Amino acid sequence: MDRVKVIPVLIDGKIGYDIEVTDPGATVQEYIDAVNNFIDTAKYCRIRNPETDSCFGCDLCCQERIPVTLIDVLNMSEGKFRQFVCEMLHVYVEGRVVDITMSLDELERCRYLDNSLGICSNYRKRPLVCQTFICCPATRNANKLREEIINAGEDELVRKWFKFRDKNNNPIIHEGILPAPDIRDYCPTPFAGAVSYDQVKLIDLCNSRLWHKLTEKKRVFREIVEKKS
Repeated sequence: MDRVKVIPVLIDGKIGYDIEVTDPGATVQEYIDAVNNFIDTAKYCRIRNPETDSCFGCDLCCQERIPVTLIDVLNMSEGKFRQFVCEMLHVYVEGRVVDITMSLDELERCRYLDNSLGICSNYRKRPLVCQTFICCPATRNANKLREEIINAGEDELVRKWFKFRDKNNNPIIHEGILPAPDIRDYCPTPFAGAVSYDQVKLIDLCNSRLWHKLTEKKRVFREIVEKKS
């Protein structure tokens, strides 16, 4: 039995999704797998390209800010963490705030995007934010869970970033406005010590109210999906 379910729901007259968690041991990887399966198999409203039945070849989301988590970087860097941060990421520091995202090319698109095909050239290792983005309506709880996962993973990446320096022993910063980062602003998250998403439990990322909402039994709109298919 799946411990994380993506539930089709009607939101403002359009088919979107909600998240249901059935087991306290459910992990971030199970969440990712459930969302990926929904993207591949479900019939839902694609707001940005309503005329298409597939995300294949649509690169609109590849032109936006793409935050990354610590585990994303571990997966993509293949052991070359410092080099990857220097060459493939964009580290922006404003005062004490550190923001680490995928670097964009001269067309302001993700550098992993194959512009001729409109698809990711690093699809199997693409960041969590890419794997879990769907341009369809989502419930507040689904959006909040995704936000909590991404934020915690980002913060843990920043904690690791503090340990790495460039060749001149300076912090790796690509763009900054009066940078004054302080590691004390970044407390350990549930991602601390993890090297894969199946080592991070969803329950550890949620406050009690969100967890209660996610574990409520939800109605599945199967009849709506069947009518649309």
